[in-house]
Amino acid sequence: MRLDNAETAKDATASGRHVLLIVLAVYFAVNVILRMMLPHSLELDEAEQSYFSQWLLAGYSSQPPFYNWLQYGTVQIFGLSLATLSLLKNLLLFGSYLFYWLAARQILRDRQLAVVAALGLLTIPQVAFEAQRDLSHTVATIFAASLFLYALFKALNRPSIGSFLLLGIATGIGGIAKYNFIVLPAAAFLALASDPDRRRRLLDWRLLIAGVVALLIVLPHALWLTEHFGVTSSHTMRKLLGDDINFILAIFEGLGSLALAVLGFGALTVILFAAVYRERLRDVIRARNDRTRLVGRILLFSLGFIVLLILFAGVERVRDRWLTPILLVLPLYLTVKVDAAAIELQPGLKRMWGVALVIMVLIPSILFGRFAAAPITGKYQYSHHPFQAFSDEIRPLTASVPTLIVASDGQLAGNLRFNLPSTPVRTTSTPTDIHALPMPPHRRILFVWRNSDGSMPSGFPEKFTQYLQERGIAGSVPQARITALPYNYGQPDDRYRFAYALVEVTP
Repeated sequence: MRLDNAETAKDATASGRHVLLIVLAVYFAVNVILRMMLPHSLELDEAEQSYFSQWLLAGYSSQPPFYNWLQYGTVQIFGLSLATLSLLKNLLLFGSYLFYWLAARQILRDRQLAVVAALGLLTIPQVAFEAQRDLSHTVATIFAASLFLYALFKALNRPSIGSFLLLGIATGIGGIAKYNFIVLPAAAFLALASDPDRRRRLLDWRLLIAGVVALLIVLPHALWLTEHFGVTSSHTMRKLLGDDINFILAIFEGLGSLALAVLGFGALTVILFAAVYRERLRDVIRARNDRTRLVGRILLFSLGFIVLLILFAGVERVRDRWLTPILLVLPLYLTVKVDAAAIELQPGLKRMWGVALVIMVLIPSILFGRFAAAPITGKYQYSHHPFQAFSDEIRPLTASVPTLIVASDGQLAGNLRFNLPSTPVRTTSTPTDIHALPMPPHRRILFVWRNSDGSMPSGFPEKFTQYLQERGIAGSVPQARITALPYNYGQPDDRYRFAYALVEVTP
């Protein structure tokens, strides 16, 4: 009888695994198809990836380069297209759910509950919606954090050279995915150190292998970062630091922003888990074992690091998506609590599937609805901006003579690079080492600029004049031409304006 029960549980686990992976694959395929159906005007991060895919560099800007490297490789193999941009993101998201599910299987007694943990990621707005909408570096962080959790629990459960190698790879990838990722392995280290039964793992010699592998992965970017730390950190610190001179007030503002960010990130997840397991909620809350303590301590130590930054580094603005690698463990923690409560599996599993399927329908619907409703509301999205039409208008200017396009901002540059892939595109500021990059041969410079809201652009920007002076190109200010183009699927009378000017370069 026990053998029959074991076989039944094994079959149920295998069936749940297949259903989960198939449903997730279909879901992300639908999101790729939806993105392909919308106009091919790129979002902010899509445009950044399009623009940066011209180079393979150790560093690009204030964000680490992992996603940029992946995008560069994808473009080199398959070419630059909306498919290569969207597929990479959705493959990483699919991989994130897969590794999160595998991580849950490593730590749960009832492995069938791993499906609940993986579906729990859909309840996090920053993971389910924001990452699908844009935010390429956040996608990379979600992937890295999920891979790290799997590697960590695998190394704890079945330590081997392979599992520690994977732990090193995951840590290294996380280090070049987003800088705040480092909080997660640091918190995991402290959680293990505080656990008498597990701290011996920190003395395992194979941990040195993991450290060396992680160091080798981050080393190229780390060396680059030491030379550009001031430039790259200033952008990040402007987002985190406030203007308050009063130390006490700054601390209260920082703690308040952290509380709001935690609520914004995790409140929906906690509410939905509470609803799914409402009959046994008290049992779930009270349930504790060595696994809930480990995962719970990772959560607490992660948040503790953020509190220390607020107290001693002057951080005042904590954004919810900045907590992604820190609070990504929340659905897993709640699932481990459910596992510790040893409650009946099926009612909660069925409800979680219901919640997940509703979210899977809502997210593509919202993404499409935002686009479809814009002409009515007047709140046009990036996909409405007529970048392709503008590219078609200036294409003849780039075809007859070798031309360099210099754009006023990264999104404009990325869209022009996307639509005019054979023409080199630059901005005046990024990548960080742009002045050291080889200058492509050209006999004409086409300057392009705009206001982000599509209003009438100003005259020839001062930064372009300075750019010409630095190049040693003297002469009068070139004449600007303004073009007003209809929005993609917008109201007939609504126009988005671009400006451009030509400068001939004497050989």
